[in-house]
Amino acid sequence: MAPRKGYTGRILQVDLSSAGVTEIPTGDYGERFLGGRGIGAKLYWDQVPPEAGALDPENCLVFATGPMAGYPVVGGSRWQVSGKSPAVTPERFSYSNLGGSWGAELKFAGYDALVVQGRSPGPVYLFIHDGGVEIRDASALWGKGAIQARELLKGELGSSVKVVTIGPAAENRVTIATILADNDASGSGGLGAVLGSKNLKAIVVKGTKKAMAVADPERFRKLEGEFRKLRKGIPVGIMGFMEGPRAKKDVCFGCLGNCARMTYEAENGSKGKFTCQAALFYKDRAELFYGGPTEVPFFATKLCDEYGLDTNTLSVMLLWLWRCYRAEILTDENTGMPLSQMGSLEFIESLVKKVSLREGFGDVLAQGLFRAAESLGPGAQEQLSDYVTSSAQRSDYEPRLYITTGLFFAMEPRVPIQQLHEISLLVGRWVKWVNKEEGAFVSTDVVRSIAKRFWGGEMAADFSTYEGKALAAKMIQDRQYVKECLVFCDWLWPITDVEFAADHVGDPTFESQVFAAVTGEELDEEGLYGLGERVFNLQRAILVREGHRGRESDTLPEKWFTQPLKNHPVQPQCLVPGKGGEVICRKGEVVDREQFEKMKDEYYRLRQWDVASGLQTVSRLQEIGLADIAQELERRGLAK
Repeated sequence: MAPRKGYTGRILQVDLSSAGVTEIPTGDYGERFLGGRGIGAKLYWDQVPPEAGALDPENCLVFATGPMAGYPVVGGSRWQVSGKSPAVTPERFSYSNLGGSWGAELKFAGYDALVVQGRSPGPVYLFIHDGGVEIRDASALWGKGAIQARELLKGELGSSVKVVTIGPAAENRVTIATILADNDASGSGGLGAVLGSKNLKAIVVKGTKKAMAVADPERFRKLEGEFRKLRKGIPVGIMGFMEGPRAKKDVCFGCLGNCARMTYEAENGSKGKFTCQAALFYKDRAELFYGGPTEVPFFATKLCDEYGLDTNTLSVMLLWLWRCYRAEILTDENTGMPLSQMGSLEFIESLVKKVSLREGFGDVLAQGLFRAAESLGPGAQEQLSDYVTSSAQRSDYEPRLYITTGLFFAMEPRVPIQQLHEISLLVGRWVKWVNKEEGAFVSTDVVRSIAKRFWGGEMAADFSTYEGKALAAKMIQDRQYVKECLVFCDWLWPITDVEFAADHVGDPTFESQVFAAVTGEELDEEGLYGLGERVFNLQRAILVREGHRGRESDTLPEKWFTQPLKNHPVQPQCLVPGKGGEVICRKGEVVDREQFEKMKDEYYRLRQWDVASGLQTVSRLQEIGLADIAQELERRGLAK
């Protein structure tokens, strides 16, 4: 039977312990869970025992594309990696979302997803091509940087192959180790350490099929044209990245490139991706140290890419290290690092190398921020910033400013950036309108109209109250989960606001229209979001099976309840729409504990979960197509 349009029909499974290779029909997973996060979560549920450690052979990593991967223009060629992460305590399921071209190439090579389990007795890499896979020796690559290993493999196998690899940090099982692919696409969440624990240095893919068939070509071409108009221009700003002739656009496979993704070439000739948080994590410190603009932030980003460290976690680690230095808890002498020279190239080189190789004090930091602080005692723990989340990542869009996001942080195993962006990027464009910046078009009326269409009501755009936020959170989560199954790019989807439209309000049905044109399966907006709800509930079930305790675990860092908001790294004015659309400032605000708990009550009711415990109900899981999941949770006493 021919696979559905949008799919190759095959999932590749590799057991590194036995060198066994098998295939799974995609239909066993894709029909209920679409792709991306959904397929990854279900494969994980089926194959990873909840008691398995993140670095045990029993843990598996799932590399999954979605049905939109490989199609031009619409920005659907991102891909997901899922598995149990060592980056948090206790260890739990997590995920990462990457761009570039590797995901599309996996599909062109004949597979919708790849499952890697077991542990090789020695360093290896996978070479997937022509519908098959080889397990090859990687001893010569072990110990080399991620970028260096990638280029060596391209030199050996041809420049057209696509490579995902790891650096020394992952080889040494550093908890914040990343994976790196073509176009310097980086995946965080500590999943690089899982690859390292499996002795898997790289996965190389080469596809021969360079075009994917669609069910309705005419309709798809029409939607392509509409999408070009809707996404004309850059939806997010450059946000202080290096500019000028040395900066160039860097386009993921099949995308318009209407985003801030870019590469930079330094004066010494080195070049690579330099975008978003990774481009900014060392910028302020370097410019303060050197007294002005410098290329050091670029070199810092490339160091992290080469060694394989998560810049998001590293950014809060830098703040903690500096506070400990000022409190005389840490010194240049007792760390073996030039803390007094933080901001210099020498310091970041020392930090990245020592953490990645677990040298000296770097071995303490390699355990993760919270474990490092705990090992140094109460004084060091007090230096942890109020910007640190429970997953030890930076929280630029936290609920003291955007109330709704409190539910996102409480429900997720890591910072859920796609969910956070749906609110924060829109409000950021509204702030430009408030400040009367040229070209700003997201007025108060536009924000309220978008809230009514996308978030369940205009009250969702009033950040002076907790009213309407539970419904908005549910709608955003369901929409973002299905987006990460398809897998659509976060910078382009959902289409909430449109510059070149009379009312500037976007179209939430566009995802379902594209899905129907590609697959031939008509699915309206409500039906598509229903799939998102299913996958969200599946991930919730995974977390509960691994120790999450519903309401008890659905909480926030204590400092957000007690420490007033002083400033915001992305939006310093701390402005949001208030009652009636008035401009209000949330400086000095905290999360109201009582109101937060009431918001959770309403949220649980909307989800049709048990309000008292926050656990899922068997009846609701059955209604949304998760009867098998409900049976397992009920057997374990983890569902009502």
